[in-house]
Amino acid sequence: MKKLLLSSVLLSVLFVLQANAAGGVAGKVIALDAGHGGGETGAVNLTYGVVEADVNWDVVLALEAKLKTQGAYVVVADRLSTRRDRVNDAVAGCASLDIDKDGVSDNRKCDVIVSVHHNSPADATNTTHDGTLTIYTQRSDKPLAQALLSALTPLTGNNEGLLNGGYGMTVYKNLVSSITEAYYITNDCEAELYLYSKGTTTDISESCKDAGYQLENRIDREADLQIEGLANYFNSQSSGGKGGGQPN
Repeated sequence: MKKLLLSSVLLSVLFVLQANAAGGVAGKVIALDAGHGGGETGAVNLTYGVVEADVNWDVVLALEAKLKTQGAYVVVADRLSTRRDRVNDAVAGCASLDIDKDGVSDNRKCDVIVSVHHNSPADATNTTHDGTLTIYTQRSDKPLAQALLSALTPLTGNNEGLLNGGYGMTVYKNLVSSITEAYYITNDCEAELYLYSKGTTTDISESCKDAGYQLENRIDREADLQIEGLANYFNSQSSGGKGGGQPN
């Protein structure tokens, strides 16, 4: 009886957590940007030839699909050459949404813009360094960046913190935004996991397993963690909080 009661309690807790996560993004207008559009490669893994721009795009597509199943309205910026152009495209996409289905654009403002990236160290030949960081520009961006950082850090186990710099998206349209650097694509194990996620390989090397990397669909897992971070951000804002996770 005690085991049954405990199981019921655990299931109830799980249901509440799932409901809260879905509630966090349901009804929100979320713009996604795949970093390094317009023919840019971004970082390149020198061992496997994996290009960051491709990784960014695959994660954005997975994230778009998952967000929509949880009731979010999602706009994906076209892969244009400049960040300004991609922001303008996202803003126009948010404004053109017909959410109430009356045949007229609702002129909605994007609630947030998330630009998806995957990092490279100063020395691109370093194939072992890994870590997670997020970037924000304005004070209003910081809670989103913190919530995403807290959610994404389990991918690498190495929290490299928040970076405040002129890389954000909000400088153009005064919108809440963050750039995510979920992991270093120059890391060979991350490249192997990406290739496994794409079905190009059937396993990862023993050295990567020995280093603690688990065989998984890395694209899907990152998308799930991105949603967790977004949900935590929206939930904290609706409750008067300042963002998910612990300050850095």
